Amino acid sequence: MKVIVIGANGDVGEHVIRKLAEKKLEALAVAANENQIEDLVKLGASHAIVYDEQKLIPFLQASDAVIYLTGVNPKKHTSKTVMVDHQSISDIIQLAQESGVRRFVMMSAVKAEERETDPSRKIAAKDLPEDMLKAANLVYTVIRIGQLTDNPGSGKITLSEKIHDRDAEISREDAAEVLVESIDKEAIFHSTIEAASGDTPIREALSQF
Repeated sequence: MKVIVIGANGDVGEHVIRKLAEKKLEALAVAANENQIEDLVKLGASHAIVYDEQKLIPFLQASDAVIYLTGVNPKKHTSKTVMVDHQSISDIIQLAQESGVRRFVMMSAVKAEERETDPSRKIAAKDLPEDMLKAANLVYTVIRIGQLTDNPGSGKITLSEKIHDRDAEISREDAAEVLVESIDKEAIFHSTIEAASGDTPIREALSQF
């Protein structure tokens, strides 16, 4: 299986590349800057490129899945980070559909205790990237994760449709494993799930959701 990782140069992305390599899956790392390429290849990426729509298309056409971590389009840099992320996910979703990619896993964040009617959601358009993905013709999974830590991965999580603890945490390593293990878990196709540290082995939690 070939997997494209958008935003592979981040802390979670580096763990994702390493875990894909451990599972003998071919990873294409998409980064924001040229100086990140060599390190990503050393981590296990079969290829690493700087974000460029035209260069990305042939790789997408040959791939089975996308793991989307963050916006990396250098042409979209503005002072409004949320707009960068929205434009980036929109571009990647469109390219994935045009290229025939079917599986799309996106990392998002737990929105603890936030109601559907919360005015802040509308003002900040917090859910727009998720909504765009759900509306696309893709087999999607949105994984909202708790606050990231640098703790070693435990390999165990709690998985829920809604985590209500504002202080819920998860290590970057475990977050990466959740993303990688989610690729082929049919139980979470077309789902939005939330993950934090817990007591259930990651693969078991995803299979039984």
